[in-house]
Amino acid sequence: MTGGTGRLRLTANVGIDPVELLHAATGASVVMVIDPAIGATAAAMARAAVPAIALECARHTRINAVAPGNHADSAAIDRAVAFLHGSPAITGQVLDIT
Repeated sequence: MTGGTGRLRLTANVGIDPVELLHAATGASVVMVIDPAIGATAAAMARAAVPAIALECARHTRINAVAPGNHADSAAIDRAVAFLHGSPAITGQVLDIT
């Protein structure tokens, strides 16, 4: 987890429930990076959770996610996270990075 100025970046890793991870997050903007190593079922669960949890938290927190492909570089992921943190009108979205 990394954060600052109301911004929080989470990573959905193997063995971590992404739904619980998002429910426990606090801050004005939360962006979860969905690690491709978590597997197809967990990644699908994480993707499905983002819009629903964003709706639940809409009054106080924006929830978004970045889903990098297996060969996405870290700079592209960082730019996508920064974009979502800096976009106050976006919530409940998953950005795919290839």
